[in-house]
Amino acid sequence: MLNTLAFTMDPKKLGKVVLYALSEDFAQAWSLLPSYRDHEGAKPVRPAYASLATALSAVTNQPVVIMPDTLGKPDDETRTPTMLATTKIIEPRLLSRAVRAWERHIRRDDDANTLAPLLDQCTPTRANLASFIDQTTTGRPRAPQWFFRVAAWNIAAELARHPLPLPLPHCPFPAAAPEGDGPAGEPDGQQPEPSAGAEGDQPVKQPQLTWLMDTNGSLLAWNHLLTNNAGRRQTEGVAIHKLDFRVITLPGEPLITVHVLPTFSRLATHWAGTRTAFVHRGTKTILRVPVGHRRTEEGWEPYIRGFAARVVGNCDLKPVTLCDNEGLSHKNRPIRVLIPGPTEHPLGKGTGTRFNLALARHIDTVLGPKLGLRQVSYVRTEHQVARNAKGPVLREDLDHALAGTGHDHIRILALYDHEHTRRRMIEALVPYTDSPDLVADWEDESDCKLTACTSVWFRRLPALVAISRPDWNRELAFLDALPGPALNGAWVETVWNPKKSSRRDRGADYDPKRDLRRHFHQRGMVSQFIAFKEPPKAKEEVARETATTVPAAEPEPLDSVPGPATETLENGTADLDGTEADKSSRPRGPRLDFPAVNGLRDLLLRLGAVDRRLADAVSMDHPAVLVGLHLRQQRASTRTIGSADQTQMVEVLTALHTHPDPTVPWRLEMYSRRLHAWLPIAEAESSFGSGPIGVAGHARHEDGARLVREEIRSALRVLPGVAPVVIFTDAEACRTIWPGLQNARLGHGPLPGDSLREDGRAAADVCINTSYGEVPTPVDRVGRRRPDPHKPAAPDEWLYRRTTTAGVTSWYLAQTSRTYNGFGQTGTNGSQHTRFTIPEALKAQLLAKDWSSFTAIQITVPAAGPYVPEALAALTAALCHQSLAWDSRTRHPVALHIAGSVDRNHAEYRGATLAEGNPGSEEQQDS
Repeated sequence: MLNTLAFTMDPKKLGKVVLYALSEDFAQAWSLLPSYRDHEGAKPVRPAYASLATALSAVTNQPVVIMPDTLGKPDDETRTPTMLATTKIIEPRLLSRAVRAWERHIRRDDDANTLAPLLDQCTPTRANLASFIDQTTTGRPRAPQWFFRVAAWNIAAELARHPLPLPLPHCPFPAAAPEGDGPAGEPDGQQPEPSAGAEGDQPVKQPQLTWLMDTNGSLLAWNHLLTNNAGRRQTEGVAIHKLDFRVITLPGEPLITVHVLPTFSRLATHWAGTRTAFVHRGTKTILRVPVGHRRTEEGWEPYIRGFAARVVGNCDLKPVTLCDNEGLSHKNRPIRVLIPGPTEHPLGKGTGTRFNLALARHIDTVLGPKLGLRQVSYVRTEHQVARNAKGPVLREDLDHALAGTGHDHIRILALYDHEHTRRRMIEALVPYTDSPDLVADWEDESDCKLTACTSVWFRRLPALVAISRPDWNRELAFLDALPGPALNGAWVETVWNPKKSSRRDRGADYDPKRDLRRHFHQRGMVSQFIAFKEPPKAKEEVARETATTVPAAEPEPLDSVPGPATETLENGTADLDGTEADKSSRPRGPRLDFPAVNGLRDLLLRLGAVDRRLADAVSMDHPAVLVGLHLRQQRASTRTIGSADQTQMVEVLTALHTHPDPTVPWRLEMYSRRLHAWLPIAEAESSFGSGPIGVAGHARHEDGARLVREEIRSALRVLPGVAPVVIFTDAEACRTIWPGLQNARLGHGPLPGDSLREDGRAAADVCINTSYGEVPTPVDRVGRRRPDPHKPAAPDEWLYRRTTTAGVTSWYLAQTSRTYNGFGQTGTNGSQHTRFTIPEALKAQLLAKDWSSFTAIQITVPAAGPYVPEALAALTAALCHQSLAWDSRTRHPVALHIAGSVDRNHAEYRGATLAEGNPGSEEQQDS
């Protein structure tokens, strides 16, 4: 059984809420508010309910939210019934004064006072939260949007009353534990905490964390800062533990669920780029405010956005002010600021799995009886998830793997500038050649044979490392004269540009990858890049030459297969008689160039290589088509006025055609919107990449969602063949477009496979949820005997399930990251310690490390078609464990993962629009 950090709870114990029902007149008056700017250099924006809510939180020092009083997301929040929700009744005069002051600032000192009189007419009511939940008996509970926010506040406030005890590091008992699942008298190995002694028999005091709640409903360990000095400059970093709460619904679960999300939030020591600040005003509630930056005569200064600080001053309350950089660096400062994003920091990320397990047990103990909380757990099924597709495609399987492309000749264009890069490419290609002894004779600008249907073609191209944009049409003109018909894929050297440390350095070097992707796609080619690496030193070169005395034609080193005399254990290699081999005497194989090997693997996959190990892993007993439906909304990036507010929908559909006959190759196809046809993956990606990345007018809601449904319906109806279809979708991306994917309407509403079923073709819909906030975080695997009861057992490679009282089953695939499993125990440190109980000698080193947690995906089957639902869940889990491009798992099954990769390989992915300065756009080609 797998336990998680999610808990179902009795709705009757959710507590109360204070509500102000805002009238239609209030909504009308709000819609007439002008756009505003909160400093002279800002762009005018429309007022949002969140801005007024923040101002009211600053005045009252309590959580406030203003949200539409609807069961779903409204198309226009100002035209729907709206509710102001908070935890206590706000003093009427203070409320009126604050709203009037906020509106005056929005109107640039025009005291029109249109909102406060309307709000004065609202009579606050105090009601039970449970009265706002609907359809709980059907397993599809529904509630207004504000309900989930308020429920999270109430749960957080209750947990804040109970300090969290942290387990001490494990000290082994001298006596052996009895046989069975755990020690006598303690179920599941939960032994009582031993007394750890620093000196003699003196016990070490068990640390406890106390919490303060902020106005967003998060809990902060405000009085328990952690600091560390690390990095090249030995700068001091500061961080704090924070708990976020998400009230969610689970598939088919009649009860609502609270999911607790622990984070190790690193704090900034300067204001540059920051966005969120916490202000301690001497009460038990911390004010959380958004931060902006404005230019003054002295330079840039931070300010609280949305006029919240000014409203506090207008109400004659204690002012809310932000300090300067020097004040921010003090440890006991009343203002703390989150770092703005990923950056180098003396403290690592993550709370660690030991902390997560302690938190889960604490919540179950202190809130379980009082709030009726029950931990969400999953039971193991009979389906073990094996990983067969590990390592590159074997040489003898490569031609069969590429047979599905429909081409007799596949050419790899190896474009380089540095001679060392050429050698790296050759070393990665050697395992695929029938004649490894002849690689020294490979010449540039000619086809060098690998297998019967594959070859490599080298060319030196100095423009690849140019510091300014070259004329790529001229530099790549040789591609038009390549000999013979072939499917071409470009493997290109590039100089990796790390993020510059200063604004002055950014953009100093030209990065050609976007331009090259664009040009290769327009020439019908897919591409992959290999970053330049400095040649090894002389001693390493000698070691490499010595290692290559192993016959290069053998592909086994790529798979790291142990020899027959040894077997692989968790801690290294051991002889079969049980004695551990001396590490210094172990034979060392050739040191693999993993960036080159994995880059080549990815290029072969994008050319369409699907080797038979995938078929061995999933064992289909009849032909089927596995479709991956990838959607993503992206802002349009043009230089026209207002373009930043325009969005487009990225739509990618891939199809993996499977067959039970091992002699029939599996093949990858992708839908081309431009040609309204399904093409081999490489050709379809080229068609997709040569045009705009998204479709304007398509969106997640209302008319935009209807256009997306019509587009996908049209694509699926021309899917070749008559075999049954399994459609894999991502829950977050697709559920507003197809409501039948939502937990509250699972299987009851539109689904992507409806058009196929209407046409008489068998089809199933499988929904995968990978959201960090929605999928319960695994914390422990129960039932395993262990000496340390506070060290969580990592998830195993089995599929788990959970069936609700309403009879709805969902499946759960938990896993550890590669960081957790490897890198010299760096990941598992978080299972042996919490960040507060690290031994002093290791503190500086371990605090700087990232501590990974366990992750999971949730699988639901809204429509099973001709399949057994659990068989579809097992198929999905198996396809997540068979990454064809690297040796670890993926969050999505193969077809859906590849669809996402095609999106990320587009030149416009999160970047400039293709039509900007590029004469090769799809619209211009068609004209």
